[in-house]
Amino acid sequence: MRAASLFTLITAIAISGCSIKQTVTPATLSAELAPEICMIPALNLRAGFTSAYQASLVEKGFRTRLMAPGSSPDRCALATTYIGRWGWDLALYMKHADIRVYEQGRQVGQAEYDARWGGGRLDKFISAEDKIAELTHQLFPNGAASLGRTAPEIAGGSAPLSKAAYRQQQLDRLMGENLSYEDYQRRYHELMAE
Repeated sequence: MRAASLFTLITAIAISGCSIKQTVTPATLSAELAPEICMIPALNLRAGFTSAYQASLVEKGFRTRLMAPGSSPDRCALATTYIGRWGWDLALYMKHADIRVYEQGRQVGQAEYDARWGGGRLDKFISAEDKIAELTHQLFPNGAASLGRTAPEIAGGSAPLSKAAYRQQQLDRLMGENLSYEDYQRRYHELMAE
């Protein structure tokens, strides 16, 4: 009897120590942002993570631009960093994912999936692509649908644009002009230097 009670206690402790956690803080984005997001992968990240995340972002309405691993998020008006780690336990599985979203270099959202303490749980063997899509959906519930809009009018004129929104507005106007390649490049570099 005593051995059965001890076995039950040890089993209960072992099972309760095996946990998979997922936390998401949806990104809060300014409406005047362009729907373009810079993707900054972690070093040595599996290529499948980037392609799955990029496909999910495109599905949510974003244009993506892949940056070099380790790039600073403040290089773009809207950026995302992401880390994925895999482990082996009878089969290869994604044991950790951390996706962060930055607006003007300031973190505005995060999604984390952590199965590092999953132990003997079989539900840690999930499809990484499906999990990345789920995290992306929760991180950007409205997608890019509300982005690219001008700020609301205020009394006496329009609201001032952020530096990034102003630059994007100028780039959009530049693209609408019928310039030669050389003139376009010159004007583009002038805008980027401002």
